[in-house]
Amino acid sequence: MQRSTSRKVAKQHSQIQPGWVVADGIASDWVEQVLKPLLADWITPPPQFEMPREQRPSPTPANTANTVNPIQIIGSVHLSVKSEANRYERYDRYDLYPYYHSSIIVPLYWVNPDDGSHQVAIAPQHIDTYGHYYGLSETNEMRYLAGPEGLRALLEALLEQLRQDIFRAQKTRKVRNIQAQAVEAQIQQLANEQQFAFMVSTSPRLIRIEVRLDDSNQLTISVPFSEFERALPQLRETVIHLRALHERRIHFRTHQRPYGGGTWIEPEPQPEANPVSS
Repeated sequence: MQRSTSRKVAKQHSQIQPGWVVADGIASDWVEQVLKPLLADWITPPPQFEMPREQRPSPTPANTANTVNPIQIIGSVHLSVKSEANRYERYDRYDLYPYYHSSIIVPLYWVNPDDGSHQVAIAPQHIDTYGHYYGLSETNEMRYLAGPEGLRALLEALLEQLRQDIFRAQKTRKVRNIQAQAVEAQIQQLANEQQFAFMVSTSPRLIRIEVRLDDSNQLTISVPFSEFERALPQLRETVIHLRALHERRIHFRTHQRPYGGGTWIEPEPQPEANPVSS
C-alpha cells in the first residue's frame, strides 16, 4: 500500500479531537486487558500486536530538556491478509515492489494531557509497510480514535485496501507475464532462424530482452509495458538490424545527454515543393 493511501484511510477513520480516553495506568496492562482481546476475535488472520522496541529519542531543545514528552508509543498492530503464495514467474526479475505488500503496520500512541488520563491516537504518517517508528514531539501530528469501534473501522478499512492492492498487483502480474510470453515466442522464432541465445525477463515497469551477440557482448532492449502493443511488431526488425550493426563492428549504447553538452547539428530543411499549376 502506498503511504499516501494509508494516510488517507487513516484520516477518514480518525478525528482531530480526542475521543477514546482511558484512565491513567500502565500501557502494558491496557494492552493485555483491552487491546489484545479486541484484536483477537474479529478477523482472520488476527492482527498481531508488538510492544515497542527501543526507540530513537526525538531531538529536544535545551530549554525543555527536563520536559516529559506527552506522547507515548503503545506498540504496533501488524495487519496481514491471506493471498496466493508470492510465487515468482520465470520472467520476473524483481518483485512488484512497491505495489505488492500483504501486510501493514499501524503504530498506536497514548497522548497524555496531564490530567490523569490518556487519549488513544494514531499518526497517519507513521502507518507503513515497515515497522520503523519513533516517539513524536508534536501533538498536532496526532489523530484520535473515537473508541474501540473506531479502531476496528480503521483496521478493517486498511485491510480492505490491502486486499484491493493485492488483487490489482496479481492481475497486473498475470497480464504482464502473458505479454512476456508473447515477446518470448516472437524472439524464439527469430533466434531459431538466426541461431542466437536470448533471455526475456520483467521488472515492475519493463520487459527486458537480452540477446547474446558474442561470448563477451550482449544486446539489451527494454520495452515499457505501456509501449508493449506498439513495440511488439517492431521487435523482429530491431533485433535483426542491431545484430547486423554489431557484426560490422559498429557498437552502440544510449545514455542521458550531459548538461551543457555540444550543440546538435540539425538536418537541412527540405526544399518546399513547387505548387502544381492548374
